Amino acid sequence: MKESQPKVFMDLEKIKKYIPHRDPLLLIDTVNEIPNRDKIISSKTHRVTDPVFAGHFPKNPIFPGVYYIEAMAQTGAVLIAYIREEDKIFEEKLGVLATIDEVRFRKPTGPNDTVRFEVTIEKRRGPFIWFKGTAFVQDEIAVEGKFSIALGALKRN
Repeated sequence: MKESQPKVFMDLEKIKKYIPHRDPLLLIDTVNEIPNRDKIISSKTHRVTDPVFAGHFPKNPIFPGVYYIEAMAQTGAVLIAYIREEDKIFEEKLGVLATIDEVRFRKPTGPNDTVRFEVTIEKRRGPFIWFKGTAFVQDEIAVEGKFSIALGALKRN
């Protein structure tokens, strides 16, 4: 069942200013809300034409579990970049996934589903930030877990 359109705090073009991901691996469409410096809510509406559904699985399209984790990590990375901008820290840092823990896959999603990602910072130490993330479809938990991101110098070729 299709959900109503989420509110928009940041559109796709603004998201691209905060993280380097691009299609086909930019896995969030919208930042809906940043209610405080420790929480962010984003969303992704799966489309029938998303390339992932051509191969996972063509006769029963399901959004891959690892993509949920990546989408939550991208959401967390947007929050960190947003906070750094607010704090006037303009040194570019690349956030890379460092750990994944306690992940549970509860409900598959597919084309036409809108997934809401709620990501909260649990702690910070040096270049590491630990998060808890939950993916919802119509207020049902689809995926939940914990992960960390390590911030490092942005390397250019």
